[in-house]
Amino acid sequence: MIRKAPLAVLVHVDGTVVYANPSAEDFLGVGPGDAEGLLLTDVVHPDSIGYVQRRADQLLSGRALAGSAEWTVVRPDGGLVRVESVESTVPVGDRVGVYVLACDVTERTRREAHLAHLATHDGLTGLPNRLLLLDRLGQALTRIGRGCTGVLVLFADLDGFKAVNDAHGHAAGDEVLREVGRRLVGAVRAGDTVARLAGDEFVVCAEIDEPGADNVLRHRVCEVLSLPYRMDDGALVDVGASVGALLLDGATDADTALAEADRLMYEAKRARPAVTPRLR
Repeated sequence: MIRKAPLAVLVHVDGTVVYANPSAEDFLGVGPGDAEGLLLTDVVHPDSIGYVQRRADQLLSGRALAGSAEWTVVRPDGGLVRVESVESTVPVGDRVGVYVLACDVTERTRREAHLAHLATHDGLTGLPNRLLLLDRLGQALTRIGRGCTGVLVLFADLDGFKAVNDAHGHAAGDEVLREVGRRLVGAVRAGDTVARLAGDEFVVCAEIDEPGADNVLRHRVCEVLSLPYRMDDGALVDVGASVGALLLDGATDADTALAEADRLMYEAKRARPAVTPRLR
């Protein structure tokens, strides 16, 4: 029954595999009988090995484990398999081994990660959405005075973007939005956040740690957004953007900060002449 079980059954003693059924050999990526003698450190991912060993030590000390465990197997070909397991002890001759009953949950883990990504990222550009932006902005605000001197919020809204859709189609408009995202990511530092809220609204959130860094970043963002966009037919279109800049150096909350940056963006937009996308 154990040999034919669809679940993996594996026994290890003192960190060495002494038994693996065919299902376990499959997810370990080894041939019949080749699992025996392998060390846990040979088959368990470095990020998981400490967790797996702590659970084994707890069992061998006579303490029960609470619930199942998820950890990662490294196959000989470098492939990774995510498994969920429950463990117990089993006598092996005059020693005590750890009996592992496991199943492959790699696809489930991928689906869960994908759903989590969709919940916090914009589907068109792949950038963080409002939910994730507010979370990161809130975290940044708590670090003012404890690692950074302030937080810069740049709220950008494209000028005349609707005319791009009207003249060139929504596919061209979508590509402009993706290009805006790429330009903004390229203009900021690795630790800064670039988010797309809705439509043609984008936000940059950056922690400021030296005098004048906010002006440098604001200048770079405005510069990349002022560049023309090339359409599929080769035409260059000037769109432009209105940017509201808010530098925070005191306590506030993320929603209030974002709303104020939004207000400053609309002030900037009212001060700009009306923009009609221009072909070049």
